[in-house]
Amino acid sequence: MKICGVVAEYNPFHRGHAFQLRQIRRLLGPDTAIVCCMSGDYVQRGEPAVISKWARAESAVRCGADLVVELPSPWSLQSAEGFARASVGLLSALGCVTDLAFGAECPEIGRLRRLAALLLEHETAAATLLELRQGIPYAAARERALHQQVRQEAALLRQPNNILAVEYCKAVKTLGSPFQLHALPRRGPGHDQQGEREGFCSASQLRAMLAEGKLEQALALLPPESRRILAREAAAGRAPALARQGDRAAMARLWRMPPAELAGLPGAAEGLENRLYQAIQQSHTVMEACDRAKTKRYAHSRLRRMALCAFLDISAGEAAAPPPYLNLLAFSQRGRAVLAQCRKTAALPLITKPAHSRKLPPEAQAAFEREVLRSRLHSLYLPAPASCAPHAQWTARPFFWSGPAEPEELWGPEKELP
Repeated sequence: MKICGVVAEYNPFHRGHAFQLRQIRRLLGPDTAIVCCMSGDYVQRGEPAVISKWARAESAVRCGADLVVELPSPWSLQSAEGFARASVGLLSALGCVTDLAFGAECPEIGRLRRLAALLLEHETAAATLLELRQGIPYAAARERALHQQVRQEAALLRQPNNILAVEYCKAVKTLGSPFQLHALPRRGPGHDQQGEREGFCSASQLRAMLAEGKLEQALALLPPESRRILAREAAAGRAPALARQGDRAAMARLWRMPPAELAGLPGAAEGLENRLYQAIQQSHTVMEACDRAKTKRYAHSRLRRMALCAFLDISAGEAAAPPPYLNLLAFSQRGRAVLAQCRKTAALPLITKPAHSRKLPPEAQAAFEREVLRSRLHSLYLPAPASCAPHAQWTARPFFWSGPAEPEELWGPEKELP
């Protein structure tokens, strides 16, 4: 049986995600098992996920995924490179994944792999450092360095999904993961674009609708199973989680942090902690602080990640180490067979319920307990924080879906899409 890995955030799970899972089975065969490494309660753009990791994982398996493991927050809140490396590392640690599929604006896997190989070369890294001295952003510096070797190929790094695709290729090469790689052409609107296209709507537009209180409008654009779950969570006061709703708690922490403590955060370098410190002291919200600290060189997303890591007490040292465990969030009937295989092949401890964490080695147990606290802090971003019981993270169990791999109603009017 082929087992294909997918790295995802599903924030929230939408039609494009369901379409990607369908593409994978068309490419690799209908019996292919799909294993997702999904960001936990915080996502790479430096924000809380709009609904909990448990609800998003449930949406995924109800809509075609077979097994979902968590990418904990120290690694979900990293740059594209750190995010990709940790995700690929966890999928590799399962010991049974045969393929890795990801979306890209450029579906030519050979071109993406060549770019990845160039980026790993010492000469490219040295050239990038020289460009950085001119005071330009890292992404632009890297593109200029690459232009010295491959002018047309470097332009691929202007597109966000290509950037992640190249980082997945780099991680696979660096870690020696035995994956067959597949770049799937993206459908619908691009990253952060507004409006529907080809029957799809971007996750960023859906989040914007939720932030504006347009719940019904957002629900209408989701697959039926995902729609029901988001509606259920919203009715219970557990969605949407919005960054602004946690501002008071976050700023109470940030105001107390001296520059030396900010210097220990992931992403802090070249005195950025001093600039962020000054911005924090002059601000009353995290967004305001990031706006003040932003420059052409320091992207807003990097500053948001730093601020959220500060609130969650995530240090650069913790994020630099690889994840020490695998945490199961959801699985399907087919995923049960994958899980049985993982129990024999996994290179990391596999947690199938929180109580099992007490059997972890001391460092891994401490890491899991820190993540439990961070998941509880996610409730501070909800409309009704009290909707989450104090010990909910210790009593939660992986969701099991016994229904069909692809529910008949999943596509609705889009069922005829290729």
